Amino acid sequence: MNKAQLIDNALSDLNGKPLATLSKRSGIHAYFFVHGFKFLNNGGRFGFIVSNSWLDVDYGKGLQEFFLKHAKIVAIIESKVERWFADADINTCIVILEKASGEKLSKERDNNLVRFVQLKKKLTELNIQPISDIWDKQKARLDTIDELIKTILGHNEYYENDEMRIFSKSQKELWAEGFDKETNTYVGDKWGKYIRAPQIFFKILEKCKDKLVPLKEVADVRRGFTTGANEFFYLTEAEIKHWGIEKEFWMHKEPIRSTQGKGDKWVPNYVIKSPRECESIIVKPEDLKYRVLMVHKNKKELKGTNIIKYINWGEKKGFDKRPTCANRGERWYDIGKRIPGQCFWMMTISERYTTNFNSSNVYADARLYDIYCKDNAELVCGYLNSTLANFLIEILSRSYGGGGGPIDVKVYEVLILPIINLAKLSKNQEVKANKIFNEFSKRTISTIFSEIGANLPDEVSLDKVKPDRRELDKIIMGDILGLTDEEQLEVYRAIVDLVKSRLDKAKSFGKKGKTRDGVDMQKVLEELDTETDKD
Repeated sequence: MNKAQLIDNALSDLNGKPLATLSKRSGIHAYFFVHGFKFLNNGGRFGFIVSNSWLDVDYGKGLQEFFLKHAKIVAIIESKVERWFADADINTCIVILEKASGEKLSKERDNNLVRFVQLKKKLTELNIQPISDIWDKQKARLDTIDELIKTILGHNEYYENDEMRIFSKSQKELWAEGFDKETNTYVGDKWGKYIRAPQIFFKILEKCKDKLVPLKEVADVRRGFTTGANEFFYLTEAEIKHWGIEKEFWMHKEPIRSTQGKGDKWVPNYVIKSPRECESIIVKPEDLKYRVLMVHKNKKELKGTNIIKYINWGEKKGFDKRPTCANRGERWYDIGKRIPGQCFWMMTISERYTTNFNSSNVYADARLYDIYCKDNAELVCGYLNSTLANFLIEILSRSYGGGGGPIDVKVYEVLILPIINLAKLSKNQEVKANKIFNEFSKRTISTIFSEIGANLPDEVSLDKVKPDRRELDKIIMGDILGLTDEEQLEVYRAIVDLVKSRLDKAKSFGKKGKTRDGVDMQKVLEELDTETDKD
């Protein structure tokens, strides 16, 4: 039996009828969920500890749809403070389901409340000890777990204490939020926010729903250059001089933002590989080390030039055989024409948030995204550098590699990021916001902890926030969106808490082959999915 047949069997019932449609990028656990359901009668329970990536990534929609159509989702549980498999570079969640398949049970499924649970203490601090072969200890452990279950199932509304947070949502609501009426298909939603997002997140979305729109309504987003061989395409001016490469291949005539007209001034094709190359929000060409080659001619047209000598050298080195380059065909060295965006978004964010303003027509590497604003690029960039935008993307994206540490932001996540509706701003608000951003953009941006002036949520106060950041946030969160000072304070506390928890959780990485309780889990971990979300 080949791989395709195995997949078909896993995703079909015992009579060969399809049960689910899963993306090819889904982890093995997704197929096990569907296959395992075949061995349950309605009312039977299924519990699984898996990678939590399916909650938020685009290819998790197939699993979400399967659950909503065939099960009552009892609970989805995550830990805020520890990684249950310390040597696996993923974060995990517990998924508890009850089979409820068939049209007769559709109403039960719709009315079922899903409990999204975040544990705020380690299992040992909740008195859930490792499995023991001593009966008294094992009984105490099971009794504690029973009490935890009763607490989770006993709350139908939002509940929070020092040990956990519970957010309840009906399956009918989850289906409606993920269903696209235009295409009449389930397209999925980010369920992770119901576990990780604080109350202020939902309060903002409700209170400001008429003042916020997805970024895709005011801008387009595109990933930067994927050259396939940076060491060939990105050169210093010293290297360019060494080869004697003609200026038309590493310089351009301004302007390049517009597709019409040509300027007379030759300007280098500056490329930014990382926001760390820029001290301030404004991109300064003098801070950039590399120039990108832009060759749009056939080899016959290049005869007698120094650039053809460089291309021939590149072929001797095998750059043309690399997958990305080879896919371009004979002109493997032509990365295409491109207009730079007015802003750059970072693909990977740790504890420092910046969206760079590109007034110098610099090109972006694949680790950044070009943002093409339809109107008022300065205002869009100002908003994207605000603490509110930082807070929202922290919730709407996921940890890089799934195991904590930096967050890995995809293009589609940037496109759905809520942003102020520019069309509803008064002229006074627009002028004021642009003036504040103009001053703010000149300085070096520090970590979020330094910007807010606190390392812990309890330490946060409005007067500790850096003055220019506070002014930017006041115009956006206060004047434009109408959030009170107390609500703005909640945003500051929430982002400090979220980032600290994310970084602390990554530090819980333990020795290979062991859990935090010292149990050897290597064989189990080898079966866990370690997929990455590739564009």
